[in-house]
Amino acid sequence: MKKKTTKLLLIVITIPLIGSVLLVLVSSLIFSPPYVFRTIVNGNSDVMDYKVFPERMIQKSSQPYNYKYNLDESLKAMSIDYMYRGKGKSKPLGLFLQETNTTSFIIVHDDEVVMEEYYNGYDKDMVNTSFSMAKSIDSLLIGMAIEDGYIKSVKQSIADYISEFKGTNMESITIEDLLMMRSNISYEEGKIWFSDDAKTYYMPDLRNLALTHNNLTTKYQGKFHYNNYHPLLLGIILERSTGKHVSEYFEEKLWNKIGAENDASWSLDSKKTGFEKMESGINFKAIDFVKIGSMLLHSGTWNGQQILNEIWVKQSTLSDFPLNNDEYKGSFLENSNIGYKYMWYSTPNNNGSLDFFAMGKYGQYLYMSPENNLVILRTGISVGNVDSWTDVFKEVSLKLSPHLIKKGTIFSQNHTKNAHQSQDGR
Repeated sequence: MKKKTTKLLLIVITIPLIGSVLLVLVSSLIFSPPYVFRTIVNGNSDVMDYKVFPERMIQKSSQPYNYKYNLDESLKAMSIDYMYRGKGKSKPLGLFLQETNTTSFIIVHDDEVVMEEYYNGYDKDMVNTSFSMAKSIDSLLIGMAIEDGYIKSVKQSIADYISEFKGTNMESITIEDLLMMRSNISYEEGKIWFSDDAKTYYMPDLRNLALTHNNLTTKYQGKFHYNNYHPLLLGIILERSTGKHVSEYFEEKLWNKIGAENDASWSLDSKKTGFEKMESGINFKAIDFVKIGSMLLHSGTWNGQQILNEIWVKQSTLSDFPLNNDEYKGSFLENSNIGYKYMWYSTPNNNGSLDFFAMGKYGQYLYMSPENNLVILRTGISVGNVDSWTDVFKEVSLKLSPHLIKKGTIFSQNHTKNAHQSQDGR
């Protein structure tokens, strides 16, 4: 009886094991061994993935910009009301940030740093990774490429720059379709290596993946559908139109000009193919990434130069409100009152004007409130126990100026003047 039980146990263990091995072997033949290996070893993405992928370095600015500091320690005690699992909660801002797995939190108000805090083992010298905030940077680079004459218009077919798509159904897709996440390119979320999420993150040749994924569908019907093939295709368009690596163009056109004080990097799919992970892979020191927000807040002007066309800033960041809710039905933005333009999100603030932001997995945010002349950067290990970070940013924006005026950090008259100038500039 004991032998039969042991034999049965061995069968129960062996059959799933053999099945798993066969699945891995077959998948390696269908996809590639390095890809399957990556998904098994690394599993779900995390904030340390910049150590997993090779990278292309981005040199710091030859003319670094240093913010003026006007830190107010009392901001950490400012009460923040927020929701978690539909229940209202309230905590001091500093404690809230600590308990929500935040790693950096920087507030720039009227071009001065009024709060710069690091939590959960992080400090100002540690590397943060963008995740999907990189998509918003992709959008800026497209705007710069248009201004430089490399690209004629967002209305162009992607086949104008990707000759492999000439004479195919992909020719009907425009650059604008990619920027707005509204193409008919199929995208399936799922588990392990069969999903497009995993493929567009871990494949060792993302360029080839994007060029060979020509599956179109009719189910989206022009509606918003988040799709990581879009930034990959934009990366190919940038490469071919500018004749430069995307990170090289980023360094030249943006990182150097905003006055970055530190080197950054852009993760690559592999050393062999050397293609930037357009969907997720910019790695940076927190204080430098905030400067991108300050540049946008000033309609493309920063560090003594016009970096980006003011028209593109407005065109790319702000959706038309009220939103057409049918466009977002079935997506993660449904009923959120958040719009999606050229890879930037926008939403009405508590005063009714529009704020806009970049957003990445695990709660990476670069949030701009033009009316309040405010930039907020939040990076984190996870989203934390909060339902909506955008609601938190709105509340910080609403409470910040009165708080600083009360504390005597700024003068009410100057704040009013700056606020009006900011609104006029938008």
